[in-house]
Amino acid sequence: MHFDVVHAADPRFHGGTSSALRAELKAAKLWGLSCGLLPFLGHQQSPVGVFENRLAAVIDQSNTVWLTGSEEATCDILLAHHPAVFERMPRSPVRLRPRRVVCVVHHPLFDGQRIQQYELAVVERVLDRLFGVPVTFAPVGPKVRSQFEGLGTRGPTLLRHDLWNMVDLAEWPQHQRDAPKDRVNLGRHTRENPLKWPDCVDDLRAAYPERDDFSIKVLGGVPDALRNWIGSNWEILAFSENDVPDFLRRLDFYVYFHSRHWVEAFGICVAEAMASGLVTVLDPSFESLFEDGAAYCNVAETGNVIERFIGSPSAYVQQSNAARELVRRKFAIDQYPQRMARLYDDLELPTAPVLKRSQAMGSPYSERNTAEDRPVRLPPRRIGPRRRVLFVATNGVGLGHITRLMAIAERLSDDVDPIFFTRSAGAALVFARGHAVDYIPCGLAMGVTDESWNRAYAQELLSAVEAFDVSAVVFDGNRPFPGLIAVAESRRDVSWIWIRRALWRVDHEFSPDSQDVFDMVIEPGEFAHDEDHGPTRDLPGAVTVPPLLLLEPGAGLPRSEAAAKLGVNSDRFTVAVQLGSQRNFDFAGLPELLLARLARRDIQTVQILNPLARPSDDGGSVVPRRSLYPLTDCFSAIDLLVTNAGYNSFHESVFGGIPSIFVPNEAPEMDDQHLRAVYAQSAGLGLCLRYSELNRVETILDVALSDNFRAEVRRRSARLSFVNGAAIAAKLIEQLVFSIRADRPLHASIART
Repeated sequence: MHFDVVHAADPRFHGGTSSALRAELKAAKLWGLSCGLLPFLGHQQSPVGVFENRLAAVIDQSNTVWLTGSEEATCDILLAHHPAVFERMPRSPVRLRPRRVVCVVHHPLFDGQRIQQYELAVVERVLDRLFGVPVTFAPVGPKVRSQFEGLGTRGPTLLRHDLWNMVDLAEWPQHQRDAPKDRVNLGRHTRENPLKWPDCVDDLRAAYPERDDFSIKVLGGVPDALRNWIGSNWEILAFSENDVPDFLRRLDFYVYFHSRHWVEAFGICVAEAMASGLVTVLDPSFESLFEDGAAYCNVAETGNVIERFIGSPSAYVQQSNAARELVRRKFAIDQYPQRMARLYDDLELPTAPVLKRSQAMGSPYSERNTAEDRPVRLPPRRIGPRRRVLFVATNGVGLGHITRLMAIAERLSDDVDPIFFTRSAGAALVFARGHAVDYIPCGLAMGVTDESWNRAYAQELLSAVEAFDVSAVVFDGNRPFPGLIAVAESRRDVSWIWIRRALWRVDHEFSPDSQDVFDMVIEPGEFAHDEDHGPTRDLPGAVTVPPLLLLEPGAGLPRSEAAAKLGVNSDRFTVAVQLGSQRNFDFAGLPELLLARLARRDIQTVQILNPLARPSDDGGSVVPRRSLYPLTDCFSAIDLLVTNAGYNSFHESVFGGIPSIFVPNEAPEMDDQHLRAVYAQSAGLGLCLRYSELNRVETILDVALSDNFRAEVRRRSARLSFVNGAAIAAKLIEQLVFSIRADRPLHASIART
């Protein structure tokens, strides 16, 4: 298997490095180069984090082959993006053999104070020894090249030409810009990093004057240290990638000055502003890169430069056009064939045949983003061996933990084999859905002490990790127990992921250190998130995905089949009562009272037994009982549901549009089900009935059985947008297990006994 070019990169980076890689992958697809991606998690980050959103989308939509390092492959050129990614050797060898390795220097070697940013010699050795060929370094701009050339004979081999970042002009539609006549809109989009901003209040006010006829607009936020300096004419917006083109369209001038302690390797934000045709004002140090595409001045002269353009509309239009033209001529991806041909020439490689054909035929690139041009979504093309992932569920009093894990496991690609290792009594349900499962009873069930059980559990878990040769362990539980932590600490060569739900009670004890052993923490989305004030609410590091469900809303059986499964008449109004296993909470006669009051009405009722519920005598009850899992299969035959407000039941009902009475399990160790139920009631998506409110049962049933209530629940539910977080969580897990890990020193990333 041979590629023209392979990109080794850390896809978690935001900013210029990510934008540059996106453009590289799009250009390779556009021009027909065979292209591979070697995701290389090299930058130390805890928790590990996920791929940058726009880059992940391009990876999915392109024909790029996702390499894992274990495949036998060759390529003409390996582009290793950002030297700081390659300061450590990965635990496993990379079997890719390039003819040439080029380290693309997206970050300067020194900052503005001459503080070294990475160990250049180490980077060169790692790449040399990892791929077995000499390494050439490619600056992305003249500032980086100047630093490297200043090293003299101590410096590495440099590419003859800078490897500039590229811009896809299709992302920046051209607008006819005219000089502003009344109010002037100037601004910038950038990170909140203080180094990306002027150093003092005078410089900040000079760059962004506080004038009645000026509006200062910022996309991306302002560092806290600078907030006292900003003027009253500022408008600050949170950053969103999708908002950038529209934000730039609404500006008249783009002004960018940064700290003297910062060295901008390229300036992708500047290139994007120029691509949108903005008149751009920069420090003179950028002139060798952006040439006549921008206006240059010292920060104190910014106001005068803007005034000159306002006073000369023709000069404004000319400069706007020059900005766009500079990007087209120098940085646009339709220059890709010439750029790559020059790279092949610099590396003394025969030019790839596809590049010769592309240069002969001319550019297929069009600024028009028509429906035919839009990429078709394709699954990632992986060629390496399959991975095994061990899904570990805690016991719990219900089925929430294993249900969430199955929701994720069933949305993994065919490249992954899920295996379940659980102490949940619901292991048989996992097996019934076709999953391999290993069951170990909890300590309470075995009648042993916590200490001895954790020792035994650790041995069993370690044996499973080793026997199945797993790449990752995914744990769903409220708290990781000592046996699991012990194995995680000894097997750092395995990726550890915690699925940790939200809406903890405010008074719950939670130690932030409990997540330190995990490489990734995924928090399933919570519908009542705005009212979550528990200990995990503002804890950094977790990746939040949308609400996570086993079955998609509306994906169950037709009403007739569902009714048959429930044992009811499909033509009659049906109430289903499902109040969980009741293993840790006594509802004080509420279930019996509900069933009795329902029996007085002209409806049919079915009691849904939790598979984990203790066996009980039905006492001659006339209400039919069914043990069903998952109940969502039968939602089409249920007109009213009485259920707990646990994570799964609640979100299944809300997004499934099922009129429901939520009866919270208020045991102290549970999540805040009472809060969740009250939130749904306030949002018109359900009713809340507490176990202590026996006197309200009749009133609640009157409301719940009314046509108005049920119609309003369905109307409001239909307005909710739903994306299943299970698919996204599965994708994040695959990002981790199919990437090369070099984010820790080698001694800290290998298995220990």
